[in-house]
Amino acid sequence: MKTKSIWGNPPKRLYKLMKIAEKDFGEKYTACIVGCSDGKFLLPFARKKLRVTGYDIDDIALYGGQKSFPIVNEKNKYQYNKNFKSQEYELVKKRVLGITERLEIEKLSNYALIEKRDFYRNVPEKTFDVVFTSCSLHYTANKDFSLEDKTKKLQSIVSVGGYLYIDYMMAIEEEDYILYPKEKFYRKGEILNYFDDNWRIVSCKENNFPSFEGAHVDCVKDHFHRFGYLLAKRIK
Repeated sequence: MKTKSIWGNPPKRLYKLMKIAEKDFGEKYTACIVGCSDGKFLLPFARKKLRVTGYDIDDIALYGGQKSFPIVNEKNKYQYNKNFKSQEYELVKKRVLGITERLEIEKLSNYALIEKRDFYRNVPEKTFDVVFTSCSLHYTANKDFSLEDKTKKLQSIVSVGGYLYIDYMMAIEEEDYILYPKEKFYRKGEILNYFDDNWRIVSCKENNFPSFEGAHVDCVKDHFHRFGYLLAKRIK
């Protein structure tokens, strides 16, 4: 039985990364998802019977529980305006599956090691062929570390020859350090400064304009994002 993440399906770029890794390492390689949540990005590795490790600190994401969802009867899409204010939505609570439950239901627990770990405060002493994180660096729980420090900590668990993939949030208004603190939101091109000659940048794409996203679990108002995507290979 295949289960679903409350965050939807993984983007195509995850499967492209998996194909790149398979080309380099064959059908057996190790992977780590930092900020694994309920398994949106981890389950695809486990389904391929790969050894995958997931770290997170959210008990509900790990073990399941009650989450509040906005009741959106009519979906609207808005253009960005710095003064945009979302309407208030009523909320409904629903029981959601945690990643450990999803793995058990799909009989994949043997392929995944799930650990409740505050990664940036307690970096593991091991390395992986593929390290992946999606929009975890801006979380308030990680605000005590600079973006450079967080990026370096992710790099430290990548094996030589391995890949690091980071989806990251960018400041929508680059000069606004109140709404977009420097510890949480990258500025344009900033992330490239944190990769030295031990790394080869395979690809880096940053959105010039913010994109609209409707209210959803854990963010119950309509809002805007600006994203960046980076894939790097550790060459030495």
